[in-house]
Amino acid sequence: MGPLNGVRIVEFAGLGPAPFGAMMLADLGADIIRIDRPGGYPAPDPSLDFEQFGKFAFYNRNRRTVRIDLKAAGGQKAALGMVAHADALIEGFRPGVMERLGLGPSECLAANPRLLYARMTGWGQTGPLALTAGHDLNYIGVSGALGLFKPHPEDEPAIPPLVGDMGGGGLFMAFGLLAGVISARTTGKGQVMDAAIVDGTATLYATIKSLHKAGAWPNPPGGNTIDGGRYFYRVYRCADGLMVSVGAIEPAFRRVLLEKLQLDDDPAFSGDDPALEAIRRDKVAAVFATRTRDQWIELFGPTDGCVAPVLSMDDAEDHPHAVARNAFPIVEGVSQPAPGPRFSETPGEIRIAPEAASRSDPSALAEWGFSPEAIAALCSQGIVS
Repeated sequence: MGPLNGVRIVEFAGLGPAPFGAMMLADLGADIIRIDRPGGYPAPDPSLDFEQFGKFAFYNRNRRTVRIDLKAAGGQKAALGMVAHADALIEGFRPGVMERLGLGPSECLAANPRLLYARMTGWGQTGPLALTAGHDLNYIGVSGALGLFKPHPEDEPAIPPLVGDMGGGGLFMAFGLLAGVISARTTGKGQVMDAAIVDGTATLYATIKSLHKAGAWPNPPGGNTIDGGRYFYRVYRCADGLMVSVGAIEPAFRRVLLEKLQLDDDPAFSGDDPALEAIRRDKVAAVFATRTRDQWIELFGPTDGCVAPVLSMDDAEDHPHAVARNAFPIVEGVSQPAPGPRFSETPGEIRIAPEAASRSDPSALAEWGFSPEAIAALCSQGIVS
């Protein structure tokens, strides 16, 4: 059942980081009921049909969904009834939305004093930007993270899709939610958690920030040790146009890299003179350009040279390492990322496929204290779809 078996969560459906964080928790066994709005949320891209997208909505998996009209008094009451049985609540709306629905922290903590009330937003609950709209790119721009993704100092930064939403947002929220649940089980007292993507993304880059403050990250983007500034930590194009990633930071690994490239006797690599770095990069690039990507991978495969292929999302599913670890199980004909992290005694699993999880299932209310008669009444009144 997963290591989070017994943790009960009420999730108010949304888009982006909150459902992703809820998926991570549900994958590891948390019992989550997802309250969706009437008609459901649209697909994350306007070109996709919502109904057809259901089986690809991986972020909805492993939860049961009930569509409830929260603007109706009966809908609010039903939601509070579920909250009374929960360890935690997840919501990802702008500040003030849940309060206007009568489901803010005061109402929910009154219904359940041990509740961890998890609020997931981009800007956070406070500050001059709190009430404004934004998306992943805006948040990582303000956090200082986006500026790290410039291939060259004069270039516009490359856009790393959703690193803020999912890493600084969803995962940050899931971590905080579990900490809050543990605290409540210890103290008997619930609380409100403010998880902001702009905060979480800054935390993701704490290591680089520490290097920068210490003076070990002195150069513009693209000119430092682990952002492409050194020959041993870069991406190189091969003879067939495909690419390899090289990450031979430590001297022992660097020696293997240079031996396999037959550059170990080249005097340009005998020292670490910064003035020769461009020459070293060009020499390594010229050697990688002499063979295909797969030929290089075969050569480096059994070594510590830290060379790996740069794969597309589709090709990554067929890589031998991914296959050996069943990293992309197929569910209802669709390959998707496996639950993780992996536990030896209580492994996570995909119990409810994305398509089923995306549909409204009023019978799920029975597990949250609702009688068959109460469920039938909610449906007949149009409060539950």
